[in-house]
Amino acid sequence: MTPLACAQGFAYARGMRKIGALAAAILAAGMLSGCGALPVAPSRSATPTATSSAAEEAFAQETAYYTALRKQLPQTDLSNAGLWIDLGRAVCKAFDNGLTPKEVFDSMKGGAISEPEASAVVVISGIHLCPEYAPTP
Repeated sequence: MTPLACAQGFAYARGMRKIGALAAAILAAGMLSGCGALPVAPSRSATPTATSSAAEEAFAQETAYYTALRKQLPQTDLSNAGLWIDLGRAVCKAFDNGLTPKEVFDSMKGGAISEPEASAVVVISGIHLCPEYAPTP
């Protein structure tokens, strides 16, 4: 190869590198700006969905349960509402698994939960959190 041909080859390579860098910069700018992204239409529906109504119903049940628990157990520290609500949900799950209220009560009493607390949680859970298992008068 002659020196002139080498110089022309290098000039060609420099030009291609510049074009390649420019193409890469344009591609990166397009990706960062969101070009080519599909537009998302705003939601025009103001009606509540089934999910939100189910969540609202669960919240209402938990609020009623916790309020009743506070009335039934005024001397008990119920500051951790999530713990007591989870305990009530566990009672409902035990009922779903076929345990009787007496069996659930027996499994709860003792340890950190007193008998009056266990009794209140079992009965009030059945009334508010899983009314299909509510005690009959």
